[in-house]
Amino acid sequence: MSDVCRKFCFIALIAFLVFNCDLKAQVELKVSYDLLDESQEKDAFIEHWKTVITFERSKNGGMPIVKETDLCRVVPLQNNSVMRHYFVSSHKQITHYKFYTSSGRKSIKPVIGDSNTPGVFQSDSKYYYFSRNIKPSDQYGKFEVKSTIDDLRFYTRAYMADMKLFTAKREVEILVPAWLDMQVKLYHADHIDLTCEVDSLPEGDILYRYIGGNLNAPFQSDYFPGYANVHPHLLFLYNRYRTENGEWKPILKHVDQLYKWYKEMRGPEQYDLEKFKAISSEVVSGATNQHDSIKKVFYWVQDKIRYIAFEQGIDGFRPQNALSVYENKYGDCKGMSNLLKAMLTSLGYDARLAWLGTQDLPYTYKEPSVAVDNHMICVLYQGKRKYYLDATEKYLKLGETASRINGKEILIENGNSFVIDTVRRSTEDISSETYHYELKLSGNDLRGKMKFQLQGEAKRHFYMRLSQFSRSDQEKNVRELMCQEDNLLMDSLSALPATFDRDSNLNLTGRILKNNALKQIEDERYIGIANLMPEINFDIDTSKSRHVRFSQVINQLNETTLEIPDSMKLCYLPKPLFFEFDNAFYRMEYLLDGNLVKYKSHLYIPYKIYKQEQIKDLAKLFDYQHKSRKQKIILKKKIDEANMTK
Repeated sequence: MSDVCRKFCFIALIAFLVFNCDLKAQVELKVSYDLLDESQEKDAFIEHWKTVITFERSKNGGMPIVKETDLCRVVPLQNNSVMRHYFVSSHKQITHYKFYTSSGRKSIKPVIGDSNTPGVFQSDSKYYYFSRNIKPSDQYGKFEVKSTIDDLRFYTRAYMADMKLFTAKREVEILVPAWLDMQVKLYHADHIDLTCEVDSLPEGDILYRYIGGNLNAPFQSDYFPGYANVHPHLLFLYNRYRTENGEWKPILKHVDQLYKWYKEMRGPEQYDLEKFKAISSEVVSGATNQHDSIKKVFYWVQDKIRYIAFEQGIDGFRPQNALSVYENKYGDCKGMSNLLKAMLTSLGYDARLAWLGTQDLPYTYKEPSVAVDNHMICVLYQGKRKYYLDATEKYLKLGETASRINGKEILIENGNSFVIDTVRRSTEDISSETYHYELKLSGNDLRGKMKFQLQGEAKRHFYMRLSQFSRSDQEKNVRELMCQEDNLLMDSLSALPATFDRDSNLNLTGRILKNNALKQIEDERYIGIANLMPEINFDIDTSKSRHVRFSQVINQLNETTLEIPDSMKLCYLPKPLFFEFDNAFYRMEYLLDGNLVKYKSHLYIPYKIYKQEQIKDLAKLFDYQHKSRKQKIILKKKIDEANMTK
C-alpha cells in the first residue's frame, strides 16, 4: 500500500473515530437531557462531579485540617455558558483552581464577593463565582477547585446533589487516615440511587466511596423545608485523633466535649451585674410580682434590641458581649440571649444560655457536631417551670415558643455540666384564627357583623405583617386582607391596638357588606356564605415539589350564620365535606336551626414536612376548601296564600 493510501486511510479512520465520539457524546447528551424533569433547570447539567476529601495533621499540633478537591464537569444545554459557586469562611479558603474544556485548559478568574446571606448583618463567608463561555465544539467545562479547612470541626457535611443543577453522576471519596477516628453518616438517601464502598487500606487507612446517579436539585418554593432536612448528604462525626507522639486527643466524640467547646467559644462570663441591675431595675419598674418582672425584661429585649445575624469570626459561634448588645441596641441570637441572661441574673433569677438546632436541621445530640446547632436562646428556671426565651422572635408571649424550635432538643448550661431537654409548648400555646359572621339579607345585598380572633403564633405572624406598614396604612391592609372576595366591603372596623399586645388574643370586629350577593335564576335565589373569610392560596406545582412545610401551624375556623327572611324559604343546603390525611384535615357542614342557616368549617395542618407522595393530598385538602367556598344555598320566595285564594 502506498504512502498516499496509508495517509488517506489514517485520516479516514481519525474522521470516523471523531464522528463516532461526537455521535456518542450527542447520544449521551440527549439521554441526560431526557432525564431532566420539569422541576430542573435546563440551561446545563452536571455530567460528573467528584469530591475527594483527605485529612492532614496540623503543623502547630492543633486540630487536624481538611483538604478538599472538587472536580465538576458541567455540560451546557441552552447556551455555551458554564458556571459554579464555591463558598469560603473564616476557616475555609480556596487554594487552587483550574478550568478545562474537551480541547484543553482555559484561563478563568473568579468573581469574589460577600455571600450576603439573607438577614446576616456581617459575616466572614464569601463566595467565588466562576463563569466561562465555551465553544460548542468543547462540549463541556470542567472545574477543578482545591480548598483547605484549618479545623476539621467546621467541615461537617458534604451534599450529594447540587443545589441548582441535575447531576448525572456523583462521587464522594473520603480517605480517613489511621490516626483519625471518625464516622460518616448518610442522610436522606432512601429515594436515590446510591452505593457505598468501604475499603481498608494498608497502614490502617480507610477509604469511603459514595457513588450516586441521576440526582435532582431541590425545587425551591415558599414552602421548602431546608436543604439539610431533605437533601441527601453526608454528616461527618469526629471522635478523636492521634498526635505524632502517639497520644489520642478528643475532638467531639461525646456531647460533653461539644458543650465544653461551646463554653470555650463563649469565653468567661463578664457580666457587670451591678451595672445590669441598675439597667434591669429600671426596665421592671412597676412590676408587681416575679412573673411581671420576667415578662418586662423579655419583652424589652424583643422590642428594644434589633435582631441582626452577626457571623464574624469562628463561623458565628462566639457570642457578643452582653453590654455591647445593650449599648449598640442590636445583636444576633447569641448576643440577645447573653443580654437576657445578664439582665435576669442581675435580678436574682436562674437564667441560663442554651444551644439548639431549629427545625431546619434534622440532627440530635446523638451526633455531637457543630452542625447540630444553629441557634441560641435563654432558658429561665422559675419554680417548677422552665421558660424558653427566644428574643429573636418578635411579639412572642412569655411561655410561648415558635414552631421553628418546638419539639427540638436543647443543650442547657448547668455550670460545668449541662442538661439536654426538649422544647415543649405549653397547653395554652395554641395557634388559631377564627372568623364569626352574623348575616342578613337586605334586598339582594348581604349585610352583617364580623368578628375576627387570633391567638398564638397566628397572632404573632399577623403583628409581624402589620409592623411592616405605617400606622396610617395598617387599617387599609387589614381591610384588604378581610375583603378578598369580589364585591365584599367593610364599612366599619374596630380600632387596631395602639401597641401589639402579646398577652391577649387579638379581637377585631366590623360590619361587612356584599353587594349583589343574591343571584336569581328563574324562581330560585342562590347565595354563598362560605367565601367571606380570607382564603389561603396554596400556589405550588405538585409535579415539581418534593417536600413542603408551612411557616406555622394552620388552624383556621369559620362559624357563619345567615338569617332567612320571613318572605323566603330554604330549598337546598350543600352537603358536608370532610377530608383527612396524616393529622391534617378539612371539614365543613351546614345546619338549619329555625330560621338560621349555620355554616362551620375547620382547616388544620400541623407544622411538619410533607413528602412528595403526600403533597397531592395536601393540594386536595385546599381543593376541598376552595370548592366548599363556591357552594351555594338555594332559597325561594314564599307564595302569598291570601293572594292565591283571591
